[in-house]
Amino acid sequence: MKKIFEKFKNPPFWLALIFYFLTICLATASIIMAVLNITEIYAYVIYGCAGTVLAYSVYTIVKIAPNFKRRVTDKLKSIPFTRKLLSEYGFRTLITTVGTTAINLAFAIFNIVLAIWRHSFWCGAIATYHLILMAMRGDTMLSRHKNKHASFIRCALAFFGLTFFLSIFLLMMIGNNISFTYPGWTVFAFAAYAFFKITMAIISLIKTRKENYTIKAIKYIGLADASFSILSLQTALLYQFSEGDDYMYFNAITGAVVCALTLALGVFMLIQSRRKNGRQK
Repeated sequence: MKKIFEKFKNPPFWLALIFYFLTICLATASIIMAVLNITEIYAYVIYGCAGTVLAYSVYTIVKIAPNFKRRVTDKLKSIPFTRKLLSEYGFRTLITTVGTTAINLAFAIFNIVLAIWRHSFWCGAIATYHLILMAMRGDTMLSRHKNKHASFIRCALAFFGLTFFLSIFLLMMIGNNISFTYPGWTVFAFAAYAFFKITMAIISLIKTRKENYTIKAIKYIGLADASFSILSLQTALLYQFSEGDDYMYFNAITGAVVCALTLALGVFMLIQSRRKNGRQK
């Protein structure tokens, strides 16, 4: 009896898999009986078993997760690329930036196709915005080994141009009563992604206080990108769930905040570059 108790207290992986399978089966059966409104005694027995098995499955996850994480980490550290990815924040930032740049490019191409197909100036403007972000990230990445300071200043100046473009973009949106739209309830998926982006951008910005010019510029671009996502999300939500045209006032306020933030990033980067340069001299 003591051996059995010890086995359940420190479950091996095969035992955990059995309970995960039972949890899925019993949870599925419980949902089906709830939908069919079955009130027989066996239904309550299955509900109870499902709750018990679910609770133990959660316990096994908590128990096994640290050891599993350690094994995976040790395996990843045995590979030079993943070891560097785990240990160096700057290298990890550069790798994720490559993926982000690819997303910007894909989104820009998608909107260029829509702009040509629908003869939409709006889609063309969105594509242009993402192409500007892609160019800023590309210039920063290509200058990471030399001329970091010059690239940092170019990025700051690009923020001024981006602010002007956003202002035109906002005036066009408000003047023509245009909003971002997402099909059906996918707007909530985009909402989760937008809030994830802005949260990660703020956290990353705090972490880069002592990083070099390249990492700082990448994180500032990420913050501008995330703020634009919040603007597009707000316009989509208000367009879908509001009545009348009063929501355009809120879009104008949020758009003005995004423009101000983009301009502030450019100014802050110029100030920061002068301070750094002064210290080096």
